[in-house]
Amino acid sequence: MKRTLACDIEIYRNYLLIAFMDVATGKIVSFEKSDRSDLDYDRIRTIMRTCSIVTFNGASFDIPLIYLALGGASVAEIKAAADRIINERLRWWDAPRELGVFIPRDLDHVDLIEPNPAVMQGLKVLNGRLHGPRMQDLPYPPDAVLAHDEMDLVTEYCGNDLDATARLFRALEEPLALRAELSDEYGVDFMSKSDSQIGEGIVKKIYEKNTGSRPPRPTVRRGHTFRYTPPKFLNFRNPQLRDLLSRIQDTDFRVKADGKVDLPSWLKNTKINIGGTEFAMGIGGLHSTESNRAVHADEHNAMVDVDVTGFYPQIIINSKMYPPAIGPAFCDIYASIKRERDTLKPKLKDKTLSKEVLAKIKAGVEGRKIVGNGVFGKTSSPWSTLYAPELMIYTTLTGQLSILMLIDRIVFDGMLVVSANTDGVVILCPRSKWEGLSGDRFAGGRIKEVVESWESETGFNLEAVEYRSIYNLSVNTYFAIKEDGTAKRKGTLSNPWADGDLRGQMMKNPNMTICSDAALKWITDGTPIEETIRGSRDITGFVTVVNVKGGGKWREEPIGKVVRYAWVKGGEPIYYVTPHESTGNFKKVSRTDGCRPLMNLPDTFPDDIDFDRYVSEAYAILRDVGALGPVNAANDNNWARWQLIAAGLV
Repeated sequence: MKRTLACDIEIYRNYLLIAFMDVATGKIVSFEKSDRSDLDYDRIRTIMRTCSIVTFNGASFDIPLIYLALGGASVAEIKAAADRIINERLRWWDAPRELGVFIPRDLDHVDLIEPNPAVMQGLKVLNGRLHGPRMQDLPYPPDAVLAHDEMDLVTEYCGNDLDATARLFRALEEPLALRAELSDEYGVDFMSKSDSQIGEGIVKKIYEKNTGSRPPRPTVRRGHTFRYTPPKFLNFRNPQLRDLLSRIQDTDFRVKADGKVDLPSWLKNTKINIGGTEFAMGIGGLHSTESNRAVHADEHNAMVDVDVTGFYPQIIINSKMYPPAIGPAFCDIYASIKRERDTLKPKLKDKTLSKEVLAKIKAGVEGRKIVGNGVFGKTSSPWSTLYAPELMIYTTLTGQLSILMLIDRIVFDGMLVVSANTDGVVILCPRSKWEGLSGDRFAGGRIKEVVESWESETGFNLEAVEYRSIYNLSVNTYFAIKEDGTAKRKGTLSNPWADGDLRGQMMKNPNMTICSDAALKWITDGTPIEETIRGSRDITGFVTVVNVKGGGKWREEPIGKVVRYAWVKGGEPIYYVTPHESTGNFKKVSRTDGCRPLMNLPDTFPDDIDFDRYVSEAYAILRDVGALGPVNAANDNNWARWQLIAAGLV
């Protein structure tokens, strides 16, 4: 088997470093071109030819510069090329031509910048999110001329970036394995592609196979206006909703100069009140507007969360609309991909199949799910073959109006919707209309009739889960306690590191997760806040990672643009390194009072952690999600609440 090597380069005006790290062993080999050293060209060529190379943004930067160096370019020429890539924002498909570089077509290379779910974030942020042991910024400005000792420090710094790249590669093991399976199945290299790029690539591949030709480039009709034609099933009992639909139909949607289409301001500013719950529409989907409250099931009402399965893909299939560059053939291609997924999915439960066969089936299911979800994202991109602004608006509006139709039916029938988002609602249902769940379907009762009538009319399918309670900081930040006692956590209250949720880990910065852990344990089993926090010796639960534009400093020492810190006794704030233009004052980084940077994670738990501060923060979470009040001390038997009352916290 080939060795897999993380690769990174550093380039200054008088110094080039090309470095590799063996992902399996951590061994590093580096090559320097400067006034004190030259590259081992033959060995670098051998490595590039015989190993699997892994980079972060390497397709656009590292790889072209490596082959420029292998072609005999000087350090100054390589530095000039690097500046062009950055300043002119050359893409990977343009860089070889623009720089006059030949890159072998059979190069075994994976660029991790697109396959990771947080495609807009840099490597240092992702390293912090994956709890990398060391966080460090480039030690010298990129236009500096380095002394020899400074070259040594940059070499050391590069080792940290290699470690971060290798860590990210290991974290993406499953997504990359899926990409390998899809690459084999479709004969297209998807290893360095994002989910939406894979979706586009598979649709294009099937189109080319069926037609024998490539789809044309999309046409962007800037200034073009169009109107929304709703599906025939949409109907409302609520007069406000009928008026809303009528006004949407009379609205002209305009393609802007950048090819994008926004919802009109009047629609984004419209608040819809149904049954006492307020809802808002937006390009990202419908959502309710609740905050700082708790809702509980009781002897009178059950609570259930219902979500639409494969919502946007099903809307696209039902619409019979298509990207103009693909044409009507898109409808059959897209629908066939969903049918294939529906056929494969039941086979995952076949215990007679081997692990190898099940792995291929899983890849097929997940791959087709990627296509289903990824296609919608590309409909708004004027650079994509799947560009279809009318389809994008149709999908967005139909999704929101369909959920409003469900809410309308539920409220009209005497039930209450306490929360709603893009593809689902949380319902408070009178016990008289409720007969429980059978799996993820309703066992009986009036709620079953209402929901299944909506499903029949719309062609969508719902999955249900019963809740005991939901504690909202906001609509997308909450604790939901299921009937079996397990919890669902979202937003800043989630802890994907504890839950093993890789996508979640890479989509959010760590934010003192010990506090939300402690709040949840108090809610679910009454464990005292102090016990959870003071009993933990996992420092990663106490850290916060923040992006500091322009860089931060602590006690006058620069600490970088991505900062990790913890609250400690005797700590001090972090400040921005750049002063205010007019006052000359240095702005404080929010919530860093009493902190100490932890750019290097300690081997042992620090002895100066300010536990009291974290305890107070956990109590604040409980207050903010409505878990503490109102409390009636005369009949409250929960001793943990009594503790809070005694402390004057409620």
